Amino acid sequence: MNDVFSSLATCDSETTQQVASVLHSRGQDPDQYQMLQRFLTAVDVTAGPLLEIGCGSGELLADLCDRARTATVVGIDHSIDLLRMAGQSNGTAGNLRLLAADAHRLPFADASFPTVLMYTLLSHTPDIRSVLQEAYRVCRQGGQIAVLDGDYASTDFSLGPHDPLNACVAAWRAKYVVNTHDLRSLPRLLEAAGFQLTQAGAHTYTAAHSAYAYTIIDRGVDTMLDSGTIGKDLARSLKDEARRRAQDEGFVGSITYRFALARRQPSASTAPPKA
Repeated sequence: MNDVFSSLATCDSETTQQVASVLHSRGQDPDQYQMLQRFLTAVDVTAGPLLEIGCGSGELLADLCDRARTATVVGIDHSIDLLRMAGQSNGTAGNLRLLAADAHRLPFADASFPTVLMYTLLSHTPDIRSVLQEAYRVCRQGGQIAVLDGDYASTDFSLGPHDPLNACVAAWRAKYVVNTHDLRSLPRLLEAAGFQLTQAGAHTYTAAHSAYAYTIIDRGVDTMLDSGTIGKDLARSLKDEARRRAQDEGFVGSITYRFALARRQPSASTAPPKA
């Protein structure tokens, strides 16, 4: 199946609204929020302009604008509808600029940004290497790239072997994630693009009583229902089971997120002379 996120520029408004609702649920999730704050704390936002590639409906932009009050924050996405939502939710941020653009062909001059960010973009990108090469091109020498993304192959909502909810997760992953394992090689991918790695690691997101976690189950169930794999009665039962666990024994799901920070090193011609 195709990754819905990678084709949002041509999706109908109903699909775009569904994706925006999912992104909003994720943004409201306390554990997701705390993970994002830990990530942003490590990013240098003292100099601008800052570029977020794949800003979606703007969940990260408000924090960036707040942290970089004296710098311009530029958000790009290939979905005009999501950009419109980002503008509506961040309308009071005077330092925000939004632009419809393709991450594989950025409309910026070389070395335009001291900081480039990507938040859950590469897992939905058909050509990771092309996007990282473009990020390298527009990143200033000595500038920083910061990436946080899901290792969605690690997604596990099971309480034991052969748990039916993991069939829902598998169906969700097949429709909504094009790169299920590539983020495990994030440091190597950044270095192959020309960056020098400065920090890398992982966060474990644990979902309990989470509206965002329910969106994963529900989208997986709907995918199986639409394909004829299951019927309406089973679809309803699977969604009910996820909520029963939250009520009776604690619904728990986990996803590993990978992060990395790297720099584009100054070339020999621009390095400070030796004493």
